[in-house]
Amino acid sequence: MGIEWFRDLSITILCFVTTAVLIFAAILVYSLYRTLKSTLLQVKSASKIAYDTVARIREGIKPLFTILALIQGFSGGFKEIIKMLKKESIKKGNKNE
Repeated sequence: MGIEWFRDLSITILCFVTTAVLIFAAILVYSLYRTLKSTLLQVKSASKIAYDTVARIREGIKPLFTILALIQGFSGGFKEIIKMLKKESIKKGNKNE
């Protein structure tokens, strides 16, 4: 057996090992791809649910803002009426003295 035989043997072994590593890497990459694809689908689904929830909350809050503005307007009006009545009672109290 000459040096050529050892050279051919080492090249053959290197090819088998390289092929095995490439097959293992391909399987690993495919597994990672499937996991990431599944995770991305779940994230997409969760973000759609969150978007729908926010949209529903916005739709539900709009009438609430109208009601709150109406209540605030009434309370502001009542406060102004009370101020005017207090001013009139103070003026009448000063006139009676």
